[in-house]
Amino acid sequence: MRNWGRVVAALAVAACSGSAPSTQPITGQNVGLLASEASEEAPAIVYNTQLRSDIEVPACETESQGLAQIKIFQDGRIQSLVIRNNKGDESVRFGHIHHLAQGATTGPVIWWLSSPVGTDLNLTDRHIDIRQDGIFVSNPHFTSEAAALAELLSNPSSFYVNFHSDHCPGGIARGFLP
Repeated sequence: MRNWGRVVAALAVAACSGSAPSTQPITGQNVGLLASEASEEAPAIVYNTQLRSDIEVPACETESQGLAQIKIFQDGRIQSLVIRNNKGDESVRFGHIHHLAQGATTGPVIWWLSSPVGTDLNLTDRHIDIRQDGIFVSNPHFTSEAAALAELLSNPSSFYVNFHSDHCPGGIARGFLP
């Protein structure tokens, strides 16, 4: 019972602190893994996805797994954090954000998530951690980065993150944005 008194006291102090309660819904998508930048602007939009080999096309048989976080800032900059547990000892080449047209199984690269663009990185560490800004590339789906960004913000589930390896050149793991 003594603990209840402390909880009530803490709630009373919080209620009188003068700050308004948050009206933002708790969705799990707003929790960021990347350091947030101090800004007077609206917060970044954050998408988290699990990278899975079984949804890659074609499916890739591997023990490796991972996650990706895509953060879109108000200025249109895309920042990525990709963490791969390279259990399969893959030689990871590079990663991207792709756009998937309705009815298609794969789509063109829209943003590179590894650099230098086009370079086979040959990452073989057991734990791979890649953090960088997305690099827009010319592609058949969008004539400009602004058009691609507008589609990403209005229909994120038509985009997926994937990484490629020597073992699975078409893609080691894929994760659709929510």
